Amino acid sequence: MTRVALILLGLLALAAAAAGVFTHGARHPEALSLREIGERAGEAYIYGFPLVLMDETRAAMLARPGAVQNRLIHRRELPGFGDEAVVRPNRDTLYSVAWLDLSAGPAELTWPETGGRYWLFQVMDAWTDVAGAPGSRTQGPGPGRAFITGPDWRGEPPAGAVHIVVETDTAWIIGRIAVADTAQDLDAGRALQDGFALAAPPARPLATRVVEGRPADSVASLSASAYFDRLSRLMARNRARPSDRAALQRFTGVGLVPGVYDPGGSGWLARAAAARGVQVARRRLAQAVSELPAGPTGWRTAREGLGAYGTNYNLRAGVALIGLGANKVEDAIYPTAETDSDGRALDGGGVYRIRFAPGATPPAGAFWSLTAYDAQGFLLDTERHALGDRDALAYEPDGSLEITIAAARPDGAQEANFLPVTAGESFMLTARLYDPAPAALSGAWTMPPVERVE
Repeated sequence: MTRVALILLGLLALAAAAAGVFTHGARHPEALSLREIGERAGEAYIYGFPLVLMDETRAAMLARPGAVQNRLIHRRELPGFGDEAVVRPNRDTLYSVAWLDLSAGPAELTWPETGGRYWLFQVMDAWTDVAGAPGSRTQGPGPGRAFITGPDWRGEPPAGAVHIVVETDTAWIIGRIAVADTAQDLDAGRALQDGFALAAPPARPLATRVVEGRPADSVASLSASAYFDRLSRLMARNRARPSDRAALQRFTGVGLVPGVYDPGGSGWLARAAAARGVQVARRRLAQAVSELPAGPTGWRTAREGLGAYGTNYNLRAGVALIGLGANKVEDAIYPTAETDSDGRALDGGGVYRIRFAPGATPPAGAFWSLTAYDAQGFLLDTERHALGDRDALAYEPDGSLEITIAAARPDGAQEANFLPVTAGESFMLTARLYDPAPAALSGAWTMPPVERVE
């Protein structure tokens, strides 16, 4: 046999071996292509993101001294620079928080006479849907109670109680009591906090872990296999809804089922495709949030679907990423701006103006506010973080209101209407309308543009 023939035979043997390795590496029990595997893994990442982020947030909060499940913890101070447990914390309310384990039995939340002060105690399930939200808008100023049950509870709730049925054993209570940023009003808000109480049976022991940094960053740092392993375990404890059945059937193709993550039937190329799908989903989730279409004046405002997501998994994941703990729209909406009226990113090197025409300030039955955040949605290192209708704002003689945003207050700008940002850093603005009026919910009213004036 000639030397050329031997070389050709050798190359054929190597090609056959390589083909065998590729076939082994790419094998998949459902005969999915590598592209299909990547797509399904990305879909599964988006689907499970709120559940995993909620779990990471819970771990971060329960790691704090004195924090345990089934206990209401009152936060006595307003959030400030460096508070990064949740994105976009508000400076309008004192928070009260509880993480519930409803597998132990029902919980009962009671509240006192509130004297007309705005309050809202939102109850979310582990997937971030709002199961119930008793507050001054729905309950009025009188005393009352809510009876909170998990998916397996059977019985009759106490007479006169608001019955909140949570579809997962894990629930998160986020209580908000409106306060002005003054010593006197903060003391009044704290006194009212003490009138809210939670009664619940002892929760099952929960393994604690330390969460380093921001919960969303911790989730983003998980490998695809670690992410899906945690997601599968969380899905076993917090069941999906019947409407999720079609999605769950697709996810079995990447080894994800409640309680078990097992990609063992897939080859290494298939697992690499799944990891690539997760990487792409993470990037596209962040891009989708930043590229949501803005309204006619440059503000993005979600007016549908918040807190009741159904099978809109993209919206659910996007809201969790930029505003975990969002209320239903009837309780609050959150117009957000990251660019000025010319489409340029907001930057601490500029001077900006927002001008409300006479009678056109945000129409809210409770109150409104405007908060400045850094590009990631956390409070800036400034002396003032927010302003709103409970502040002594300075209106023009014709009833208009002009707010100035800059790193340093320009000459002639009203001190009362000045919102500082950090020099040289990008920032974003979030308005809040609590108990928004119909005009705000319909889009008939919109925030005025953010104009760069210098």
